[in-house]
Amino acid sequence: MKTIMKITATTIVLVLMLFTDIPVLPVMPVMQVQLVTEAEAVFGVRRRVRRRTAVVAYSAGAATASAANAAAASSQQQTAAAQQQAAAANQEAAAAKQQLAASKAASGVAVGTVVQTLPAKCTAVTVANSEYQDCGGSFYKAAFQGNQLIYVVVDSPL
Repeated sequence: MKTIMKITATTIVLVLMLFTDIPVLPVMPVMQVQLVTEAEAVFGVRRRVRRRTAVVAYSAGAATASAANAAAASSQQQTAAAQQQAAAANQEAAAAKQQLAASKAASGVAVGTVVQTLPAKCTAVTVANSEYQDCGGSFYKAAFQGNQLIYVVVDSPL
């Protein structure tokens, strides 16, 4: 008898639970029961859990956006640095060309030119234990090419 009562009571409870979730008629209000998880069953926990989830989701999204912004800023800084280096290299090349043009104009002979003999009226100049020949503003340094003595035009050692 007790077993029959338990089965009947369980069946009635299950049927009632089924009918409480399904509205019969829209006009007729039906008591609706929603099942919740254990954490939400404690009064007040449901609201706090949702709020924490929202904060964690927002901060994770903000961290991702922050990391993306930092990567973009780093990339822009690297591009700007590369452009600055290229501009500096161009300026150095232009300055070197101007110096070369100035040395050609002043001495009439380009730096790096190799000659077999010195021009007339050259004077010997010693700078830092190296001997140079000053020929009217152009400086020559003696060197050997194989067995032959040559002179190479150099920048002013002074």
